[in-house]
Amino acid sequence: MIPSIFLALSAFSLAFTQAEQAPYEKKHAACVEKSVRKSWTDLTATEKQNYIDADLCLMSLPAKAEIPGATSRWDELQYAHAAQVRYIHGVGAFLPFHRYFVAVHDHLIREECDYKGPLPYWDEPSDVGAIGSSSLFSGTPSFGGNGTGKLNCIADGPFKDVVLHFKEDLSTTETCISRMLNDFSFAAAAQENIDDCLAQKTYEDVWRCIEGKPHSAGHGGVLGTMINVMLSPGDPVFYLHHGYLDRVWYEWQSRNLSTRLTEISGGNTPSFSFPPGFNTSFPPGGPPFGGGNGSAPPFGGGAGGGGFNISMPGPDPRFEDYFFDGGNVTTLNHTLWSAGILENVTIADVMDPEGGFVCADFRIPASEA
Repeated sequence: MIPSIFLALSAFSLAFTQAEQAPYEKKHAACVEKSVRKSWTDLTATEKQNYIDADLCLMSLPAKAEIPGATSRWDELQYAHAAQVRYIHGVGAFLPFHRYFVAVHDHLIREECDYKGPLPYWDEPSDVGAIGSSSLFSGTPSFGGNGTGKLNCIADGPFKDVVLHFKEDLSTTETCISRMLNDFSFAAAAQENIDDCLAQKTYEDVWRCIEGKPHSAGHGGVLGTMINVMLSPGDPVFYLHHGYLDRVWYEWQSRNLSTRLTEISGGNTPSFSFPPGFNTSFPPGGPPFGGGNGSAPPFGGGAGGGGFNISMPGPDPRFEDYFFDGGNVTTLNHTLWSAGILENVTIADVMDPEGGFVCADFRIPASEA
């Protein structure tokens, strides 16, 4: 067996080698048939099952991007997020990157797993105060419920036996999808916080607002794998959470499309550790981010599991020089990278999500635009 440290070094080497390739490799077909975005609660039982089956398909498909340690397409997605975590959080590219990343996942389930249904998002404000009874985690079909045991591995549902393979240093392990559902941290998903973001006047303000309370609510409310800033895409709920945040951003854009489809700003390296509004206080009678079982997640998460991990790796110029912004200010020319899973695009290619690479139909009611 290859020692994990050599796999880690090989993985980082691959990341940097790929990041030094040509910055722009757009190859995807033109937007013809849009991917309809719908709330999970609006899907039929058949549509929900088909979507879950598509994710299970990605978890079973062999890896293709030649990433050391990856055994499946699902592993490759988790790697792509972890390898560049410093440059996709707390930066101007936060919203565009995650729009791109949700679209990469969407393209994979459609092109490689023959998924034909709506792309669901998690309508999070509707579950505030009752995350444990959300149809996302209960009912049939669903993503399974809370975690149990020392590692808080999910104990039911279609993903209970899924094995994740990457650690924070990109070496490999075997671990479960873990969760510690809690209403305390999830309270930040309240509609009043969404409305506050939608009222912001500039891109920089709306980005910081969305990355603050709404973003932290979904990750902190689910905890486990989802609270690990590097490895959170291991839980399939990640894509519904970020699909919802992308919808919020597009709703904000829709209120002034002529300006906001080209408005971007911010830096390319993190300007804060905790996004503004990230809830780090103690819940009444409990430790930070107390789970439904009354315990707190272990700090660090070094085994690649559900540890509370929001620390950023150190800077590396091989990523920072790759963005092609001409400096530390995020521009429309900024390169978005998915570790060779799909082609690179620029931020300009994803600013209008109803065309181009994303090719989505958000169905934003006229009253909300």
